[in-house]
Amino acid sequence: MNVFVAHFVRYRLTFIVVAIFAARVESCAQQSEPVMDAASASAAPSSFASVIKQNFTRWDRDGDGTLSREEIEAAVASPKFRDEAAAAIAAIEKVVRNPKYSLPPITKDYLASSPLREPAAVDEQEDSTDDVSKPGKLDRPPSFQKRYLSAIRKLRGTSRELFPQSLPLFEAVHQGALGDCPFVSTVGAMVYRDPAAVKAMFSQAANGSTTVSFGNGQSLRISRLTDADIAIWSSAGTNGLWLTILEKAYRRALVATEGLGAKPPASIYEKFGSTRTIEILGGHQTRRVLLREIQPGSPRFSDLRRELDAGRREHRLMKTGTPSGTKKLAPGITGDHAYAILGYNDATGLVRVWNPHGNDFTPKGPDGLQNGYATRGGEFEIPLKDMLQLFTDIVFETRNPYRPPSK
Repeated sequence: MNVFVAHFVRYRLTFIVVAIFAARVESCAQQSEPVMDAASASAAPSSFASVIKQNFTRWDRDGDGTLSREEIEAAVASPKFRDEAAAAIAAIEKVVRNPKYSLPPITKDYLASSPLREPAAVDEQEDSTDDVSKPGKLDRPPSFQKRYLSAIRKLRGTSRELFPQSLPLFEAVHQGALGDCPFVSTVGAMVYRDPAAVKAMFSQAANGSTTVSFGNGQSLRISRLTDADIAIWSSAGTNGLWLTILEKAYRRALVATEGLGAKPPASIYEKFGSTRTIEILGGHQTRRVLLREIQPGSPRFSDLRRELDAGRREHRLMKTGTPSGTKKLAPGITGDHAYAILGYNDATGLVRVWNPHGNDFTPKGPDGLQNGYATRGGEFEIPLKDMLQLFTDIVFETRNPYRPPSK
């Protein structure tokens, strides 16, 4: 059996046992959590325009006829806006925070008259329009209706339990649309390595709040999530709220670690690279190797092979990334994006890489630089020599404890 497949199966089987026990424990802690009744969950949603007409004055706290960023964020943070109202304000928040759009004042008439659909480029990922980590401007008006309907589906399909585990934990990790690939790729690598250790980061109180303990020693308490929180941030969908809570806690951890003031960054990707996520979540320093400086067959290439093999044997977190800009990459490989490295086979020279988009891709020909690499659930194998041409760097977790930068 391929060593990567064996590794994959072993952790899946291990996690099934953990999940059975955890699901029973979690169900007791979640009895007080409000659950949407079946009729509400299956009801056809109202139009975005009608929800705007019903709720705009509730969001417009100063009554000036326009929604400011502060008013939008206050509505997102308010637990009183649920289901359709929460989905609508989440759609507004996702557009307003996106620098790709040039927006007029956010009035009731502007929102209610927005287009029902938004044309997309043929090669766009489903959520790439809202991925603020990707450069470029959009020359089309945003469709709030599209985002609203997507938010409704997400809300009504999300379990309010922390770890319900309808799927293995790794398969629940998926990148959202806010440019958080460094965060999600790190979490995916951690779950792939040891799902039980990720579950142990969470401690839930009887009042529904959850404390998240990070590898760097920080512990942060997150109160109940609002419906808008669930609609906006990365989520495990039917696999519960754990990823949403973890991302919200991580953003607060950035504030405490980096001294950013009272407000988390709008996008993890914009302000912090792959190294910070490993340091905070895993609690260890990192080492970055630039791939463009390495040639196949060189002494440095041999060193890289040894370090990848050591990382695999020692179960260290490893990540990689693609360049930004206009450089042409292999089909199926996303530019300006963070990936997790899940394994390495020194005998074959193949690196197992995971795209947090969780995509599937079938090359139009043999695997390679010209056709791309067969991908299932975001996972694919690529020769290390090909990585030197497509990826910018590899970030290795070390065994040295992480020390926050001095203020």
